[in-house]
Amino acid sequence: MAEIIDFGKRSDGARAEKEAETRRHKVEALRSLFQCSRCAFKCAKCGTQLDPGERSGHRYASPYPFCRYCHEEYQEYRQRVDHPERPAAHYWHNALWMRVWESWLEHQRRLDEYRRSKEFLQLLQEVEQLLGT
Repeated sequence: MAEIIDFGKRSDGARAEKEAETRRHKVEALRSLFQCSRCAFKCAKCGTQLDPGERSGHRYASPYPFCRYCHEEYQEYRQRVDHPERPAAHYWHNALWMRVWESWLEHQRRLDEYRRSKEFLQLLQEVEQLLGT
C-alpha cells in the first residue's frame, strides 16, 4: 500500500513540475514579445538606447521608435517608396537594402498581428491570472 501512495505523490510532484514549466514558458513568451521587441527606450531596428526627443521634427512619422540613424534610413526608404526615381542618398542603399527594409517592416507588421491574435490574447489573460493581476 505504501508503494501506491509513493507513486501518487510522485505523480502529483511530476504534474506540479510540468505545470510550473508551462507557467515559465507562458511568462517567457510574453516577456520576450513585450520586453525585448516592444521596448520604448530602444531603437526598434538596431536596439540602441534612445535619447529623449529623438523622434521630433521628422518628415515621415515612424510606426516604431527609431534612433536618429535608423530614422534617417527609414525616411530615405519612405521617400524612395514614394518616389522610385529618386537616387539613393548612399551607394549602399541599393535594391537589396530596400528589400531589407521591406522585409523588416513586414516582420514587424506580422508581430503586431500576432499580438492581436485570439491565442496570444488568451495567453495574456492566462498569465495575468497566474500573476494575480
